[in-house]
Amino acid sequence: MRICSLFVICLLTALTSVTVSAAECKEMNFGKCFSVHGRYNIYADGDAIWIIGTKRRLEATSDKLDEMLEKAGWETHSIYGDFVVCPESAYQPGHLQAVCIQSYKNILLDGWK
Repeated sequence: MRICSLFVICLLTALTSVTVSAAECKEMNFGKCFSVHGRYNIYADGDAIWIIGTKRRLEATSDKLDEMLEKAGWETHSIYGDFVVCPESAYQPGHLQAVCIQSYKNILLDGWK
């Protein structure tokens, strides 16, 4: 039953999420693109970048980064690097801000087990 529930949640998440390619990731009405040094992870509630040195996470998705994490084992690995992200929603303190990943560099795949 638990596996069935998890499958349904994953399926609904996949059907409702919109993936933006790097070519389509550009500045919108929510502000300019900006650079962050952070950790990209696949979390239970979606993919996100934790901005190192803060308590802030950005909701972001990258098919290429997801593929790297899935091959290495997303449960036990993270991707650290420098990301250029563009806001897709307004900033609200205490809430995840949706961003698209325009580019990334200095990528390090790290495991903790």
